[in-house]
Amino acid sequence: MELIQKAHSFESRNLNYLRVYIVILIACFVLSCTTNIKNYGYIPSKSDLEELVIGTDTRQSVTKKIGLPATAGLEGTYYYVKSTFNAPGFTSAQLVDRRVVVVSFDQRSKLKNIETFNVDNGNFVRLDYRVTETGLDNNNLLQQIIGSISGPSASSLGM
Repeated sequence: MELIQKAHSFESRNLNYLRVYIVILIACFVLSCTTNIKNYGYIPSKSDLEELVIGTDTRQSVTKKIGLPATAGLEGTYYYVKSTFNAPGFTSAQLVDRRVVVVSFDQRSKLKNIETFNVDNGNFVRLDYRVTETGLDNNNLLQQIIGSISGPSASSLGM
């Protein structure tokens, strides 16, 4: 009789372990299907950009109204960059969206242009612009800035 109880106890313990393994397996599967959206950088909102007056605002007033840029060009152009990454489950992060707002000034430090771009497969797609004279003069610099911005590293994702 005691032998039967020990065998039954051994089988129920194995059954409990099996249940725990199945629960862990299901939890891993569910977690791997979730998405993790991460945003990096900053671009001013459309309403903030509408407050800027071309030909009137200066570098200082632009900085006060919409904040400091992510980077500035040699000729004083401000670049605001925001990138959105999707890191589904245990895979590496993939770029979902990248927007760039370019705010340029003339020689007197007066606001000249406000342009908004979306970067799609390395190509610039102009979404919005308020131009007084000509379009963006320094496309090469913009391409270098976008190309130098890499995705998140393993250390920044906590891996």
